[in-house]
Parts: sequence; structure tokens; C-alpha cells
Amino acid sequence: MTRQSLRIKENQVSSVDSDIHDATASSRNSTNAGRKRAQDDEHREEDEKLEEEHSRKRVRKSDSDENNQSVESSAKKTKQRMPEQFRKVRGRLGMLERLAKDVPLDVIFEIFCYLDPSDLLRLARTSNDLRGILMSKSSESIWRTARSNVEGLPPLPLDLNEPQYAHLLFESYCHVCNHKGRCDNILWSFRMRCCKSCAAALPSLSDGRYKMDLPVQFFNRNLLPQECIQGATRRHRRDVGNFQIAARLKAEFEALQTPKERDAWITRKSQERRAIVAHGRLCEVWHKARLSKRTDELSDIRKQRKDAILERLAEIGWREEAEKIIDSWREDEFTNHKAVKQPKKLTDYGWNSIKTELVEMLSTHKTERLAEEKRCTLIQRYSRLEKEYDDIRSASDLREPFPAVGDIFTYKVFENLIWETPEDEELTDVLFREKLAQHLPQIIEQWKPAKIQELVEIMQKSVPSASAADLYLATSVFECTNCLSRPKMHYPQMFYHPCCIQNPAADSLSDARLKTYTYGRNTKGPWMSRRIVWSDSGSRAATAIVESCFLDPVTATIRDLNSANPLIECTTCYADKIYPFGRAFMRWPFALAHSSESAAYQLPHHTLVFNSFGEEAQQILACEPERYIYSSHHDACCAHCHKSLVRSFKSLVDHFKANHSDIINVEKLEASSVNKPEGIQEHWYWNPCFALRDLGNEFRYRPPVAPVNVAATFTADTATSTTSSDTSDDISSDS
Repeated sequence: MTRQSLRIKENQVSSVDSDIHDATASSRNSTNAGRKRAQDDEHREEDEKLEEEHSRKRVRKSDSDENNQSVESSAKKTKQRMPEQFRKVRGRLGMLERLAKDVPLDVIFEIFCYLDPSDLLRLARTSNDLRGILMSKSSESIWRTARSNVEGLPPLPLDLNEPQYAHLLFESYCHVCNHKGRCDNILWSFRMRCCKSCAAALPSLSDGRYKMDLPVQFFNRNLLPQECIQGATRRHRRDVGNFQIAARLKAEFEALQTPKERDAWITRKSQERRAIVAHGRLCEVWHKARLSKRTDELSDIRKQRKDAILERLAEIGWREEAEKIIDSWREDEFTNHKAVKQPKKLTDYGWNSIKTELVEMLSTHKTERLAEEKRCTLIQRYSRLEKEYDDIRSASDLREPFPAVGDIFTYKVFENLIWETPEDEELTDVLFREKLAQHLPQIIEQWKPAKIQELVEIMQKSVPSASAADLYLATSVFECTNCLSRPKMHYPQMFYHPCCIQNPAADSLSDARLKTYTYGRNTKGPWMSRRIVWSDSGSRAATAIVESCFLDPVTATIRDLNSANPLIECTTCYADKIYPFGRAFMRWPFALAHSSESAAYQLPHHTLVFNSFGEEAQQILACEPERYIYSSHHDACCAHCHKSLVRSFKSLVDHFKANHSDIINVEKLEASSVNKPEGIQEHWYWNPCFALRDLGNEFRYRPPVAPVNVAATFTADTATSTTSSDTSDDISSDS
């Protein structure tokens, strides 16, 4: 018989009161019930009035202290009038409790048919009455109808009932550790959800403990359920089992007495396992589709919230800044902000709670953005100035010192032009070119004498009588103390050495500004001589090379040494077993660095032999390759236009033919028997931007017979020499 509510019963009693006038007791009960109902309605109306009054006073809580006291008094009265059984019930007087007791079952069933299994599962946990209704056998149709409301959901499996199936599908916590965090990893064969940490504890199928004491038939018929667990990477996958399921199956198997029963049981369980696996595949497809749909729904909600926040920001003038963050190539800090990314609809209360935080974030971002835009503008201006200056320097004679780009950057005219010009005003290449043409001569006129004097003072520490004219001597050799190999250099190579421009600006303000362009590393600072010292070993080696060319060390210049271009052999390298490729020959720039490099690395002395090699000279010269034919190193400069060129005879002649045919007889150069760069030395010079070692090259000559003995040698350590009949010279440096 269908259960009816008390209200319906009371209405029926009132309508048929004339028919049951002989039932005095029933009439009395009906009267009492009506009186009680009237009292309940009166109390309910009174409670509602108190609640409304309490709500109004709570809204006006901040108006005055008197209102606060009245609200507290009203709340206290409401609490006193509330029945004891409803004081700890959430909701308005426990409406679900009254629903389960008063509403007819057919109405409840009709309502529940519009829900899904997850809703029924949660309703069953609200009260004992609802649990009794939903967990009864008679409510199976409700679960079935609710399950049909879920689109694409696979049918109920044979091994689960409706609540169990709903629990597996919709309860998102881990069934092993009961952690309330969301767990979407479902092991369908095990009928459980399992987080990654708990899944790592599941036994592997290859583990002997899992197979221990289990019947052989389980493995022959593939009876035990298994799952594939994804590890930290895609390659780390393993098949796992379940101890509890294995133990239960073992107990069922051992409870059977006869082999026939066991065979039938194994056949049935195998079929059930195949059905579970097939059903699990369907559930996995549905589960992934559900997660994807949920992800899309959350994305839509977040997008709506983001759009609503942007509209609110437009009202207070911050939308433009937020859109700049969104359109930036960097990480979208605004969209990923915790106040924006929430999958929750924006309300007035929610906006008021996040408004201050968002405005602070946008204000900070605007400050940083403006600073970054200013820095980019400054970098662009520095780059344009540097480009125009490099173009001017590349067309200048580098045989004389030229200011570093850092000296131009720190010159007040250009520094103020870059920093003081408003950001919205563009500084063009033409403007920088005009400014350089106007101020560069004055800069060089002030800068060059001061820097040359610094070098002279460095020389005078070792050679007190040195003067500026001595810088051009071939025996004036300097070295860098900042480089590990302490490279040797002639004037003006030190003015283009990278270690000499890695300096802070003299003015602290200029230094701070320069770091904006160089990213704080002082890689393009003004030129300083603090790392340059006089090289005693290099000077001795150069003196020996000059004397081997029968030149006077006191007057011989670098140009004289280039014209002599002596051929030099290192007998130490030939005797060394590390170089079994023949005798080592080189020209003077490579030999100067080669003879003195051993001092820095504490290598054995290098003994150098100069010029006179008798009848073998032509054979040795024939082995000398033109190393830079296929090189991209522009280590030569045209003496006429100062353009950087590849140091090869062909590239030099091609350049002269294309640009200087009016002042150079190119046909005569091509007809010359000397088709090497050294043969036309008057038309080019070494690029001082390259180190001495890079300006020369070493080559090997393998003689057909044992090399002749060399009698005359020169040792840089003792600065003494002897001469034999073949007048050959050598040098053994302390390097």
C-alpha cells in the first residue's frame, strides 16, 4: 500500500468528518492533530518572521553598534525557539528529513527519476530514511532510470549492483588510501579507483610473492584480473595484480570439492573476466569522454569568468593592461592568476574580494612593462649607434688606435642623446651618423694621445728611455695578464683586444646606464690599459727574429719585419714524438707567439732556426700552403680603402681589380712569380683585431733524407748567438 503524507491524511479526515461521527476517539485525535498542526504553523510563521528580521538586521550590521546588539538578540531568540532535533541540521529545519517522512513514495520516486546515479548516491548519505528508501530492492527501478539519464554510460555489469556501479563511476576519491583528493585513475578489472602512490604498491605479475600458493589453473586459464599501470615515463609500464581479489578467488576455488565443480567454476570465472575486461574498455571510453567534456565545461566557465572580470576592469580603467598581459609572448600571468582561473561564476561579492588583488598585480605589471619597454628602446638606440660606429671604423685605418665603442657610449653627447630623448621620439640611423660625423674627430683628438701615453708609461717601467716612437718597433711587445695564455701583441693590437674593453665606465651613472645595454657584464666598456704589461720574453724573441733578418732591433719596425718575412723552423717540435709529421715551419707572427707560449704553459723550450736552409729552401717553400684560401677570417686589410679581406692572394687581387685598378697595376700583380700575399705586402696590412698567433700559420715539411745539422743557434734566455758556414740562426725561448 502506497504511503501517504500526514498532510494528505489530515485533509482526508477533515473532509469525511461527517461520515465517521460515531468514531469519537478518532474525531478527538483528528481535532488534536489539527490543533497541533495549527500550532506548528504558527511557530513556523513566527520562526520565519524572526529569520527575516534577523537577515535584515544582519545586512545593516555595519550601520551602528545598536543594530549589532539587536541582531545578536534576535539570533539568540531564534536559537531558543528552534526545536532541539533541528538545531544541528543543515538547511532550513531539515527539509530532507521531512521529505523522507511526509512526502509519498510515488512522489519521491517521481522526483528521483530526474536525477543521475551520483545524486542518488549522495542523497542516500543524507539521512537514514532516505538511505532506507534508496538502498531497498524496490528502488532498483529508480537507479536504472537515473542511470539511463547519463549519456553513453555502459550497461550495468553482472558483478555489481546499482549503488556499487554508481560508486565506482562517480566517487572520485582513492579507494585504497581514502584520500579525498580527486582521483581519476580507475582500475576497471579491480573495480576500484587508485591514486599513483597506491598504484605503485600493487604487486607486479612478475613478482613471485603474488603467484605464491595460487593454483596453477589460475595462470593456465588467465583467470586472475590484471591492469597495466603507467609509470613516470611512457616506457615505464608494468602489469599488476590484486592480492585481495586473488585471495578471494583462491578461497572460492578451494571450497569446491570435486574436480568437475572446479572446472566448471574456472570456466565461469574466465568468462566473467572476459566480460569484465570488455565492459571495462567501454567504461574507459565513457570515462575519458566524460573527463574531456568536464574539462571543456570548466574551460568555458573559466572563460566566462575571465570575460566578466575584464568587463569589470574596463569600468575602472585596467582592462587595457590586462589585455596586454594576455597578448604578450610571455606566460599569461593574468589568465593563470588564481583569482581569474577559478571555474566559478563571478558574483558581485566575488569581484569585491578579488578587485584589490588584481589591481595590485596589474599595477606591478604595468610598472615592470614600462621599465622593460624603456630598456628595449635604449637597447635599440645603443644598437643603432654601435652599428653606425662600426661602419665608420671598418672604413678607417686600423694601423692607428681607434676608440672602443664603449668610449662612444659613455661620451656625454651620445649618452644624453640616448637617455634624455623621449621614448616616443625615434632616433634614426641617419641622426646617429650625423652626430658621429660631427663629434668623432673631437673624441679621437682627445682620446688617442691619452691612451698612447698610458702605453708609453707601461713601456717605461721596463725600458725607462722609451718614447711614443718606440711603439712602432718590432721589438716592442706587450701581453695581456687577463688571458691564461698571456698572448703577445704589437701596437696597435692591444686597442682591439677584447680584455681591454671589459671595463666599467669611470662615471658610476654612465656605468649603470651602460649595463642596461650590456646586461650587466661590461662587455663593451671603454678601453683601459690596466691588463696590458710589457712582455720581456716576447721582446727577446722579437729581437732574435729581427736580428736573424739582419735588421737593427733599435730601428726595425713591424713593417720592416713584414717585408723581410723570414722563414722559421722549430726544431723542438720536430724532435717531439707528439708531432711525427715532419719538420715544423712558420712565419714570424706565428713564431713570436709559438716561441713564447711555453712560458705560460710551462712547456719545454722551443728552439727556432731562421732563414738559411740551403738547397732545401725551395722544397720547403713549395710545401707552404695558402691556408686562408677557404677561410672566412678577414685577417687582412686593404691599405687603400681599409676594408677587411680574407688573406689569400686571389681574394686580394680580386679586390684590387674591382676597386683600385686605377692606382694598382693588377696585371703586373697577376703576372708576378710570387703568387702569395706576402709578395704584395705593400698593398695590405695585418688586421690588428686578430691575435698574433692567428696572423700566421704553421706547415710541415717531410724531408726525403735526415735533416742537416744546424751549427749556429741563438738562445733567447742567454741572448747569445753563434754563426756557422751556412749562417743559419735559431732561438730557444724560455717559453
